[in-house]
Amino acid sequence: MPNETIVVEASAPQEKRLRKTEQHLRAALERLVTMKPNHPSLRGGTYRLTVAALAREARVSRNTIYAHHRSIIEELDRAAQRDSTSDRPDHDQMTSKLRQQIEQLQRQRQSLATENAVLLKRAMDAEQLVDRLQKQNAKLVRELAAARRPAPL
Repeated sequence: MPNETIVVEASAPQEKRLRKTEQHLRAALERLVTMKPNHPSLRGGTYRLTVAALAREARVSRNTIYAHHRSIIEELDRAAQRDSTSDRPDHDQMTSKLRQQIEQLQRQRQSLATENAVLLKRAMDAEQLVDRLQKQNAKLVRELAAARRPAPL
């Protein structure tokens, strides 16, 4: 009889660990489906709903998912099928908007480069004018000094 209680106690922590892992996996799947992942490599980027992405988001190994959580894989497959069929127009629309933004930013960059070149030319012209005026001023100061010297009689 003591062996039976040990078996029951030994399987209880394992069952508890499996349930906890399944909760983590379900939460991770929900975050992936709602496009709000916590994992840094998935945040802000595009990703496909795969076992690898789910494992990364839940921070468990893929082997754990394949070995013990087949129902999660089925849910993941269903979510991936929904995602590929229902979100495609939104994806295409978002891609179109992003391309428009890229074109707008490229035009803006070109405009700023042109404005920068104009300002650089104005600065160079101003420096040349300052040099010319300094030379003219030096010449006038020499002429004034020469005019103020007493003339020999």
